[in-house]
Amino acid sequence: MPHLHREADLIQMLDPLASDWNLALHSPNNPATHELVAAASFSQLSTLFDNFLDVMGIPIALIDLQGKVLASSRWQRACAQFHRQAPTTLSRCLESDKDLALQLQDGKDYSVYRCRNGLIDCATPIVLDGQHIANLFIGQFFTEEPDVEFFTQQAEQSGFDKDTYLSAIQEVPIVDETKLPAMLNMLSSLALQISQLSLLNSRYQDSLQQTEQLVAQRTLELTMQNEILSLISEGAELSSVLHHLVAQVEQLHPGTLCSILLLDNDGATLRHGAAPSLPDAYNQAIDGVVIGKGVGSCGTAAFTGETVIVSDIQTHPYWQPYLALAELAQVRACWSEPVKNADGKVLGSFAIYHRQPAEPSAGLLEKINAYGKLAELAISRSKSAEQIRRLAFYDNLTGLANRTLLEEHLLQAIAASQRSQKLSGLMFIDLDNFKPVNDLYGHKAGDSMLVEIASRLQQTIRSADTVARFGGDEFIVLIRDIDDDEDRCRLHMQTLANKIQQNLIRPYALSDDSMHQCSCSIGLVLFQGNASCDEILRQADSAMYIAKKKQSQTSWFSL
Repeated sequence: MPHLHREADLIQMLDPLASDWNLALHSPNNPATHELVAAASFSQLSTLFDNFLDVMGIPIALIDLQGKVLASSRWQRACAQFHRQAPTTLSRCLESDKDLALQLQDGKDYSVYRCRNGLIDCATPIVLDGQHIANLFIGQFFTEEPDVEFFTQQAEQSGFDKDTYLSAIQEVPIVDETKLPAMLNMLSSLALQISQLSLLNSRYQDSLQQTEQLVAQRTLELTMQNEILSLISEGAELSSVLHHLVAQVEQLHPGTLCSILLLDNDGATLRHGAAPSLPDAYNQAIDGVVIGKGVGSCGTAAFTGETVIVSDIQTHPYWQPYLALAELAQVRACWSEPVKNADGKVLGSFAIYHRQPAEPSAGLLEKINAYGKLAELAISRSKSAEQIRRLAFYDNLTGLANRTLLEEHLLQAIAASQRSQKLSGLMFIDLDNFKPVNDLYGHKAGDSMLVEIASRLQQTIRSADTVARFGGDEFIVLIRDIDDDEDRCRLHMQTLANKIQQNLIRPYALSDDSMHQCSCSIGLVLFQGNASCDEILRQADSAMYIAKKKQSQTSWFSL
């Protein structure tokens, strides 16, 4: 227990007001003052105050408006060891502290005050950035010789050892009262300058830290963009690019869940693009939703082509039909940016979800727009690649495989037949009376009829087989891995050829009151792994001309 008392005495000597000043002072709670005090560092002032005490023998303390000691020198022995220890003298100290502080709150530049315990205190306000943040106190001195009789009586009343107490009183310096204003002005100026420098340094450090954080954030964003751009330039699958984009945006903005939806070719429905953090059931429910105003955030953004900010899903009218889905995904806010190409055509939507209601900042909206542009680049590149592939491998009118893709599939069929030892087949189909359609009804009607013929052919064959447009009114059907028995293969091919002829000869509507029938001639070839593409096509073409010449509808040539 004695050890604890000694520790408490030491604390009181070093910082005598820390434990009881706030009992005496009840200043209003000012957030601006708190911010300024928190930003400044006052450690240098304590050293300055101790040096002043060594030279002048006068203690100093800087105390904020809530009674916290920000910096202080050692305190006079008469105060620390006597006045603030006995109940009677301590109550007088607190009354004096309060009176002195209240005088400063009343707007005085400085106050000189005789403590009820007989010592003199002075105080002046410290104003930083226009805010009264603290009070500078100097005290425990005399302006004239002390009244020994007064302090003797005080020792007897408070139970102090008289000789020790009077010895402590004799240590208190005597200061010329006329010098007090200059002394206070010097000390407050030094305190203010040090506080200002400390505040500026603190603000500089905060600004530097914020700048470093912004640079780090921007570096991460640029790294992400470069990674996405690399994936796009390398021709990565669109699903992979979008997944990486969404994952990296979520990493840059913790607490967000991102989604990319693609507008279908019909221009009316949204399809799942990427949303790894949203539940599969939610993504499946959204896949195929028809866009329109009031269809959630994404459906509305895709329909209007404008950014849609829903800060609270529970109360927003766009989400009322989809509250069960929002509950499933456990989301409460959704901001959606339409993904548009350079022509302003909507390609889909980029959305950011939050678990709680949230409003985006202007800076974050700019970033969302930038992420949407990255998504647009990936989608447009994918569509361009798909279009190039279609132009390279598919007939522009019918959508069937063209000669290039046919030859690729034919090579694959030859290799597969060689491995499996099964025969494959090829049909060369030529329309018998197609030319009069163009002559009588025009090329637009002819094109429409060719599209219908292509559709009928595709409906007749297996999905594993290939239908190609070989020329104007010439078509190829490739049938893979039929059987290892030639007779069964012939039967299968002949049955399929008959079915094709029956489908193609059905009348075609060319106008409101005009119908046209079109028969066909078919050359049939069976082949295995010992044939070439050119040879198979040449022999199928020859068999077709024999069939047309003999008007037998089909003709065979075996390799």
